[in-house]
Amino acid sequence: MTTLNPLAVGRRRTYAEAVRTRSTIADRMALGALALLVLLALLAPVLTPHSPVLRSGEALLPPSSAGHPLGTDALGYDLLARALYGMRASLFAAVVVIASGVLAGGLVGVLAGALPGWVDGLLMRITDVFLALPGLVIAMAVAASLGASYRSALIGIAVVWWPMYARLVRGEIRAWAARPHLEAARLAGVPWERRVTRHLLPGVRSTVVIVASQDVGGLVVALSALSFMGLSSPAPAPELGAMAAQGMQYLLTAWWVPIVPGVAVMLLALVANYAGDAVRDMLRRR
Repeated sequence: MTTLNPLAVGRRRTYAEAVRTRSTIADRMALGALALLVLLALLAPVLTPHSPVLRSGEALLPPSSAGHPLGTDALGYDLLARALYGMRASLFAAVVVIASGVLAGGLVGVLAGALPGWVDGLLMRITDVFLALPGLVIAMAVAASLGASYRSALIGIAVVWWPMYARLVRGEIRAWAARPHLEAARLAGVPWERRVTRHLLPGVRSTVVIVASQDVGGLVVALSALSFMGLSSPAPAPELGAMAAQGMQYLLTAWWVPIVPGVAVMLLALVANYAGDAVRDMLRRR
């Protein structure tokens, strides 16, 4: 008979608690970093006295110049102001696209999962068609057909972003519907609307929140890509992708012009991805 060593058990328990503590601290730091970026974007008018669309100094001033911590671009616009306003536009766009994807895709997924048969088959075939198409190409086509604008870019991305949520919600609904208490409710004659609202949707909520939180970084990059290709708001709108594209010709002579918006996109995407992982870990520990 094997005898457990109390010291070994205590070490393993201590090590597991230390790992959980480090993970919790890392998750809080990631969420705090995202909250800080959101706060900086929201407080852009307070943090910088310059307008993002008005000349505020000489052209191509380097970083750390008087009154321009990140320098100016070729038109004399303050890059700090444009980066902060660009981050705000990117975050707002990500929230809008995710909300539309959750609403549209979630509705399709709920109907497909709760109404098996021809309804499920029809909705999933439509979803499969969208999933089979190259998402970024379709978004570009939609945005180009509607005309270059901020709204067109949002619509273009939203058109291709909902099918993933439809598949996700449908799979979760079907899995929850197969559980014994849901089957008992169905046999007892509980209307499907009540089964969906009282039992199925609460079960799906955590999964949708996790996926949506992890989508923010990808959406920031996708929207910046459309902006980089000139399919979003025309100049001088402060959009990070367009700012990087317009500044590429100065990469070797005034490197800060394209690098500042590029770093802003990278920082947003990186912090958002870590924050999404933190949300996932925190919900799983509950």
